[in-house]
Amino acid sequence: MQSTGNHDSTPRRFVSCALMLLLTLVTTRAPMAVAHEHLSQPMPRPAMNGAIHYQRAILFLAAVDPAMREVLRKPIWEIVTPDISDAELAKLNDLLIESRHAIRCGIVGANQSVADFGIDLRHYMVSALLPHNESMVDLARLVTLHGLQRQSEGQWKEAAEVYLATLRMGRHMTHQTTLAEAFAGVEILETAYFALGHWAANCPEPIFVSDAFDVLAASSLDMVQPALTMQSEANISKMRMKALQNAYPDGAWAEMVLEVLEADVPAAGPEGLRKAAIEASVKRGIPREAFDSKESFTSYMDNLSSVYFDLAKESALCLTHSSPESIRCGEAVTLKYQQKLIETKNSSAWEPARIAALFAVHEAELAVLRINMAVSAAQSADGYPATLADVADKFGGQLPTSPYDGSELVYQVLEEGKGFSLEVQKAKVGSVELPAIKFVHLPKQAE
Repeated sequence: MQSTGNHDSTPRRFVSCALMLLLTLVTTRAPMAVAHEHLSQPMPRPAMNGAIHYQRAILFLAAVDPAMREVLRKPIWEIVTPDISDAELAKLNDLLIESRHAIRCGIVGANQSVADFGIDLRHYMVSALLPHNESMVDLARLVTLHGLQRQSEGQWKEAAEVYLATLRMGRHMTHQTTLAEAFAGVEILETAYFALGHWAANCPEPIFVSDAFDVLAASSLDMVQPALTMQSEANISKMRMKALQNAYPDGAWAEMVLEVLEADVPAAGPEGLRKAAIEASVKRGIPREAFDSKESFTSYMDNLSSVYFDLAKESALCLTHSSPESIRCGEAVTLKYQQKLIETKNSSAWEPARIAALFAVHEAELAVLRINMAVSAAQSADGYPATLADVADKFGGQLPTSPYDGSELVYQVLEEGKGFSLEVQKAKVGSVELPAIKFVHLPKQAE
């Protein structure tokens, strides 16, 4: 990809055609030996904060025409499809050129060992909006598109390194303080898993796939930390309640209440805001007498704080169990507390069964990816392994199973060994429907 300002149609067309070759999956897989070349993974730099580079990347991306970057609001598998048109490819190529500085900064950020966005919890008490969440998801998709372009040009090693950078971006986000950041991180990881899965199945150099498998295995042990994040949310909730208490009656408590309840904020003075906050609170079940005095407000908030803190602690405990146990435990916790809570904009996000289900789906996607990479690395001239038992040694003799119910993944060899499919079958745990996660590789799928 050329990054000069003068872009004639010939090089762009060349890149677009190359990307089309990848996307139509007309790839001849001929395993070949690579003598002394392996994936290069940068050593983390403990003294560097990855979030600084991410913030720079976000600023660079914000300077790109909004119409060009609108495509980043879609999942990567909807952005890049086997039937993508030449016009759509040209637009993606233009986006990559215009966003080259954002891509560079994003990858540099991913190469750092930690990322601290420096959330000021005093400000977080007033607004739960974290502007870097959506921006990081967009940035991860942009970086992944850069990897797809490298892959379309036959740069398999470089493409894998970009996808692994996307994976580290997701891991950085899941290790942040709040649930909202963890959810964004899981979304980024989905992007990385999708790209790595299709890369592995198409890569003509098994040694690269084997290297990437090892990197993924080393990274996946603490990829997500739902219990720790939930415990952090418990402490944040307690501080939020305390901030509300301290702001009553002469501070910005009314604005805080309206924001938490997701109610309309009137264009009014302090008295109008206070009246609007009280009316919105009463509609959500808060007794009007709670606002009679500083003492009554403090007493009510103390009780409510205790309820939310206990809910979060019990939810965090649920999330330390296996996925099905976490979901069932979460449903019991929700039932226990549902009559004690007020409805807020964060109510659904705090449901422990929903959180457990989200992370269960993530674990299913990770299990499919890990086996996919093991199978792809084991391809020979005769095709893919006949059974998963042939790659069990890559997992210490014990293959990953479905996080939903512990069942084995369904594996099939297709097209006389030239393709394969993997699936975590759908399941129902309690009242929660968990979707099937399936990967299919057919060398001539587009045709």
